[in-house]
Amino acid sequence: MKTRIISAAVGIAIFLAAVFAAVKIDGIILDILLMIVGAIGVYEALVPTRYLKSKFITNCAMIYAVVTPFAYSGYIPVHSSAFTVLLGMVVFASAMFMHKAVKPTEAAYAFAMTVVVTYCFWSMAAVFNYKDGHGLFYLFLVFVAAWTCDTGAYFSGYFFGKHKMAPEISPKKTVEGAIGGVIFAVICMWVSCIIFKAITGQTANALLLVAVSPLLSVAGMIGDLIASYIKRDCGIKDYGKIMPGHGGILDRFDSVMTVVPILYLIISHFNIVI
Repeated sequence: MKTRIISAAVGIAIFLAAVFAAVKIDGIILDILLMIVGAIGVYEALVPTRYLKSKFITNCAMIYAVVTPFAYSGYIPVHSSAFTVLLGMVVFASAMFMHKAVKPTEAAYAFAMTVVVTYCFWSMAAVFNYKDGHGLFYLFLVFVAAWTCDTGAYFSGYFFGKHKMAPEISPKKTVEGAIGGVIFAVICMWVSCIIFKAITGQTANALLLVAVSPLLSVAGMIGDLIASYIKRDCGIKDYGKIMPGHGGILDRFDSVMTVVPILYLIISHFNIVI
């Protein structure tokens, strides 16, 4: 537990320092940090799982994970879809030439995970740099929706859990824990709106955020289960050891990755700050 707490504190400190630098100096600082984290996530998805044994395809995936976020953000004047199509062509062409070592399903997994992980981590930068100037608040909401649900589910499951939710994928998760997690996340989202008004004097659309909070919480739980499903299938406990006590990047950010694209979609179509 001590190692877990220290690791979390160090990780939070690094992230907050990057956010502070992005606010005070240049937003690209956070973009670079998230690019690095996303690239590590792609590596974890491909190498520790042992699904893919081709170093060439892995290297191509890493290059994609490093370059494409800057195309998404507009720093590179090439549409991101061009890099995605090129990655797909390279991955499947390479798999064809190495068909004795790489199966089509492995190539499909490598392509899908590379694109999804890269996009999800870039979405955090997109949320932070959102054009209305409230990106820091939106990024905070991402972690509120994902991690408060995790916390609420853990304690609700510990005290009230009786019915297993997905015993073959994640034996410790219960229906009661999931319900408690959603309720706790909704409460924390409402409290976040109160804190936002107290600090900035501006009003967040609490009704909207509370209404979408269950959707975001469920998305986070699905992300957690997907990560567990892949780990169980390939027989590993954690995706990595970069965060002692927590595992790898994907172990810690699995729920965040499925929350942030949905929240980005919401803030793109609705006024969160009114």
